Amino acid sequence: MAEVTGIPVAPLPPTKKNNTWLIVLVVILVLCCCCVGAIGLIIAFGPDILNELGFYVLVPALAAMI
Repeated sequence: MAEVTGIPVAPLPPTKKNNTWLIVLVVILVLCCCCVGAIGLIIAFGPDILNELGFYVLVPALAAMI
């Protein structure tokens, strides 16, 4: 049984609203940064990696793209 003391019950705190658009923009920004980083790594180390793998034919094609 509940005891009535006459003390008012404190109101519930307001619910925290998630800002979905902010999360989406942060995810898109991170993906764009990862793509730019990957392109930079391909430009810097692409010919060396292709030579190590034995794809000598693709090295001029990569150099033409750069």
